[in-house]
Amino acid sequence: MLMSKRSFLTASAGLVAVGASGLLLPRSARASTPLPLTPAADLGPFYPMEKLLDSDLDLTRIRGKSGRAKGEIVEVSGRILTTDGTPQPHARIEIWQANAAGRYAHANDRRLDVPLDPHFQGYADLRADAQGNFRFLTVKPGMYPAGSFQRAPHIHLDVRGRQQRLVAQMYFPADEALLKQDKVLMHDLWGKAAPMPSNVFGQLQPGGSKVEAGAAHYRYDIVLFDGQLG
Repeated sequence: MLMSKRSFLTASAGLVAVGASGLLLPRSARASTPLPLTPAADLGPFYPMEKLLDSDLDLTRIRGKSGRAKGEIVEVSGRILTTDGTPQPHARIEIWQANAAGRYAHANDRRLDVPLDPHFQGYADLRADAQGNFRFLTVKPGMYPAGSFQRAPHIHLDVRGRQQRLVAQMYFPADEALLKQDKVLMHDLWGKAAPMPSNVFGQLQPGGSKVEAGAAHYRYDIVLFDGQLG
């Protein structure tokens, strides 16, 4: 069953509110050992300098158009935390990615043999809620060539506050063979990829998406250095 963009936004807001209740914990009940920091990544050549008019949390539709993005629809949700498990409220999160065919809607991606998707938003500009929760709906990006190797499917996330900023890339666990030859990821991990750290992956959730029938649901928590975001 397809859900309208307005319906997804409404349902998602409700789920974030329900999920937030489990995060209101006293400091003594939070992480007893430090959480591992999310690996940092570069902005890359496809960071969207010109932002789209439609930048909400449903990347599979563009406001005013009736079509829908091609590809495998996925839901991604998570929390912004510091290493002691403290949720970080109202963090700004920019999201951008290639479409399902592996092409960015960006002037630096000049591959004319790979189609753009006129119904894929490709970018979102969000705020986490008061307990650090965020959620968005997108398509799984395609891989693409980067010289002598292939970039494994990934989603860029840029998290910002008054005192901190972290650029990260979320990968998919089913693509581990591709990840091992992705030189950009190996650089970001300083070559420490045996075994591959679990916090580079979105964690596939049982039961799938609760807001998009038939879609997979990935959980991706982002862990920052200690310090309050505003």
